[in-house]
Amino acid sequence: MHRADPLPRPTVRFLRWAGAAELDLAGTAARLDPSARDRLDTSSATAARRFLFGRALLVRTVAETIGTDPERIEVTAFCPDCARAHGRPRVRFGDRTVQVSVSHTADASAVAVSIEHPVGVDVERLDAARFAGVEDVALTPAEREQWQRLPDRRRLRALAERWTAKEAVTKALGTGLTTDPATIDLGPGATPHVSETAGHRFVIDHPEPAPGFVVATALLLR
Repeated sequence: MHRADPLPRPTVRFLRWAGAAELDLAGTAARLDPSARDRLDTSSATAARRFLFGRALLVRTVAETIGTDPERIEVTAFCPDCARAHGRPRVRFGDRTVQVSVSHTADASAVAVSIEHPVGVDVERLDAARFAGVEDVALTPAEREQWQRLPDRRRLRALAERWTAKEAVTKALGTGLTTDPATIDLGPGATPHVSETAGHRFVIDHPEPAPGFVVATALLLR
């Protein structure tokens, strides 16, 4: 019997900020380009910590994914609106471009790496206050109806998974929340699954993070 090919998935890493000792923060800081160094030096202490933690986690994950030394990985970021070193990171290894995405919440970060496909990742703390009213602005009518039929005990996680998946989709597209999440219909189905939305096909997945968090990835299929 023919077995369908498994769906492609990115490499995903989730790490609490308390695990900073696992990362080469000093080496990452030393390898920042001038724009990134300026961003680090002019940010608040909390923002600088978040940025450096995310960059170190990203570099380590890329190095593990492609099997190379972190020092050979070049990471840049450029905002077309303000010309500062933030926004979607670009990663190069020699003449190759690696697709990546980074997300932060409260005291944790997540990164996703793909060799072939544009990818988006989003991480959120599973906090009822954080998602209060999200169903009214982020779900399509069909999704809202389906969500309302769920038992109360399942609603928070289901809503968080929908929201983070839509954030991941907009990151994979490179549009961010200029794309209205209420126009993104992910359709039913357990993850990972292929969703056709926003004129594209995505592999949507929810890797298992630590308790109290939810992570979503969206892999844009060409």
